[in-house]
Amino acid sequence: MLTTTNQHTQYVNELITFYLSTVITELESSASSREALSQTYETYRILEPPKPTYHSFITDNALPDEWWQARLRLLRLLGQTSSYDVKSILSRLQPYEQELVPEMIILNGRQERHEEALRLLTHGLGDYSTAMNYCLYGYTSIFRPTHSPPSASSLPPSPPPRPQQSRLFTTLFHEFLRIDDLSQRVDRTGELLERFGAWLDMAHVLATLPDEWSVHVLSGYLIHSLRRLVREKAEVSVLRALSDAQNCGVGAELVARREEGGGVVVRE
Repeated sequence: MLTTTNQHTQYVNELITFYLSTVITELESSASSREALSQTYETYRILEPPKPTYHSFITDNALPDEWWQARLRLLRLLGQTSSYDVKSILSRLQPYEQELVPEMIILNGRQERHEEALRLLTHGLGDYSTAMNYCLYGYTSIFRPTHSPPSASSLPPSPPPRPQQSRLFTTLFHEFLRIDDLSQRVDRTGELLERFGAWLDMAHVLATLPDEWSVHVLSGYLIHSLRRLVREKAEVSVLRALSDAQNCGVGAELVARREEGGGVVVRE
């Protein structure tokens, strides 16, 4: 079994090395290929939400060129497998970190550098949906194939613990507040608060948001938050009432048993 695992790890590393070498060789030798890659980022960033994820975008608009197909396979392997040498891959990727942004996002996630991964997703790609999925499911949820049949490797991963999700959403909240375009900044922050405000601390959110923002931006978030607070308060009241009723029942049962057993004489 150990030999089989080692062989699989070696095979994955060889595949990643092959695909990465193919991509890097193309970027080194062809200015037009570098321009084509850069253009995908520019085109994707200017798309108005709702828009597909960056992975879906480059898959649906894939070039037939060998290096482009190699890159799609590289992203799939980096995102769906863990049996590869991160440091070795990273050392080869870093000279091209401006050109290979999604690859850097995955490797940052593998190293638990989540703040950097979310920064690149927000400002490097402008892939806001994937950034929110990252907070919910972790780095293994990103750049997954969308048109392949379901398999064990394509099933959604187990989400991180709730405290970690909250930390990630708080990081993303701050990144959204740094989006250059004011309209996008307001819209994306409002969407994040309305959809995932339950993961954020309400006092921190209200203290951090710019004072000049209209309350309309926060209306959905405030409504959901107040409803949640009311619901939680009601749940606490119900639990307290149930606990009081249980205590009363236990007390009544104890009194009844003492009466059935008669008096108890205590000698000093």
